[in-house]
Amino acid sequence: MKESYTLIFKWTVSRRRDTYGYNICSLYIDGEKVASCNGGGYDMKGTVLGIWMKFEFSNLIKGLKCNYGSGDETKGFYGLRFYDLNNKSINEYVEGGKFYLDGECGFESMVRILNAVGYEIRYVHGTKNESIYLIMEGDLCQK
Repeated sequence: MKESYTLIFKWTVSRRRDTYGYNICSLYIDGEKVASCNGGGYDMKGTVLGIWMKFEFSNLIKGLKCNYGSGDETKGFYGLRFYDLNNKSINEYVEGGKFYLDGECGFESMVRILNAVGYEIRYVHGTKNESIYLIMEGDLCQK
C-alpha cells in the first residue's frame, strides 16, 4: 500500500454489440485502469471504488465489522459483507472466509470504509466525463 493514490473516474458509452449504448464507469489509479462496470440504475462510481479497495486494502478491511442489512444490530459498515466457511453472512471476518464490498450501496459507504482503514479521499477536479480524487493516508491529510 502506498501513502497516496490519484483516482480518475471516467465515463464513456459502450459501442460493443451486446451492451451498445450502456454507460461505462472506469476507475484509473495512478494512470492504470483497475476496474470498470456498465449499465446503470446503481452507484457505478461506488462499485468500481469497492472493487479496487477490496484488493488494495483487503488486510485492513478484514479487521472491520460489517452491517449486512436492515435489522442488523451491529455498528458495522454498510456495503461490507463477510461470509464464513459455509457461505453464511456474518459480522466479523473469520480466517478462510470471504468478504465483499458492495459499492452499489453508494460511493459514500465506500468512503466511510476507506476512512476506517486510515485513508481520506479528496475531490480535486471534475468535468462531464471525468472526476479526479486524491486518496491519502490520514496522517498526510493533516499536513
